[in-house]
Amino acid sequence: MSIEVMRQARNAFVWNLNTDLDNIPACDQWAKMLRKNIYALDQAISEAEKQNKWGGLTDEEIDKAWRSVDYTVPWDQHRIDIARAIEAKLKEKNT
Repeated sequence: MSIEVMRQARNAFVWNLNTDLDNIPACDQWAKMLRKNIYALDQAISEAEKQNKWGGLTDEEIDKAWRSVDYTVPWDQHRIDIARAIEAKLKEKNT
């Protein structure tokens, strides 16, 4: 489930809860279930947002990756090596 869908579901639960369910004795169970679901969605959204954080490279990191590549190889290999060096740095930073 996407973060946006989780937010929409959470907002729907909050809207239902804000319809004054607490003042209707027969709706006590429903209100408790809504609170429980809202809490669970808050936790799921928070975890999903943490996992979606992505960090790019600074200019210095790009330059360092660029300079780590052997310039004596043919250009076809050189450009692939540069891409692999940048890819490796991004994986290192984002895992």
